[in-house]
Amino acid sequence: MALKHSHLLFVALSVGFFLIRFIGREAGANFVRGKFCKIAPHVIDTLLLATGVGLVVVVGYPLWPVNWLTVKLALVVSYILLGVIALKSTRKTPSRVAAALAIACILAIGHLAVSKAF
Repeated sequence: MALKHSHLLFVALSVGFFLIRFIGREAGANFVRGKFCKIAPHVIDTLLLATGVGLVVVVGYPLWPVNWLTVKLALVVSYILLGVIALKSTRKTPSRVAAALAIACILAIGHLAVSKAF
């Protein structure tokens, strides 16, 4: 149960911090260039993935053949990569498209977590 709650905490931290950093970057805020904002996302996303994999191991879901959990883990990796693109891109349009796709991944992940079907 502690692993599940840790995972949910890292989900909230990852999504919340992504949204704050993206909105701050779009608004031209200086805090997004700080050391904390450069290091924390890597730690949070690593712990998010680690707790997700830990839940897979503890629960014992097979990842092959493809099931809802395999798709969910692929979406988590996609969310992280799209978030990096959204925050690193110097052009507005690709950055906003990547952010919108990252948010779509978050919504799809939430749907899969609740419904356990794809």
